[in-house]
Amino acid sequence: MVAPVAALEPRQTLAVNLQFTRGRHGAAARIELHDRPAGRVAVLALMGWVDLAAERRIEQTLDDLAARGVARLLVDCSQLRHLDYRLVPRFLGALGRFETRTGAYALCGLSHYLRDLFRLAGCDAHLRNWPVANDVLAPVGARGGFHGERAS
Repeated sequence: MVAPVAALEPRQTLAVNLQFTRGRHGAAARIELHDRPAGRVAVLALMGWVDLAAERRIEQTLDDLAARGVARLLVDCSQLRHLDYRLVPRFLGALGRFETRTGAYALCGLSHYLRDLFRLAGCDAHLRNWPVANDVLAPVGARGGFHGERAS
């Protein structure tokens, strides 16, 4: 039996897994698209070791997301093990182009090691870092208070 298309409810979340490079130091990503009242939100969860080939595929992915009308992008780096420090400016440039074309982005889940790589590349001033992806995706009322850093 085939259900008519009009009877189906609108899609709330769509997830896609991508394999950028293979091997022990391969890189992959998971994209989750969430339709929200304020617009489409994408979560790009990066995994593994990002080299030049993987970074080029990430750039293509960001261009594809922008072409599909994603208004906000959350880049989850909690499972990212390594990013070649020479590629950090290029990576942030791709995020900047995404922001210019369609909307805002934020990085979350950066380990101390990855933050040090951004500092080493001289790009730490451009970071907009959020501690955990779930904090960004949770509705405002469900956050239950502020748990991040505060300036005194």
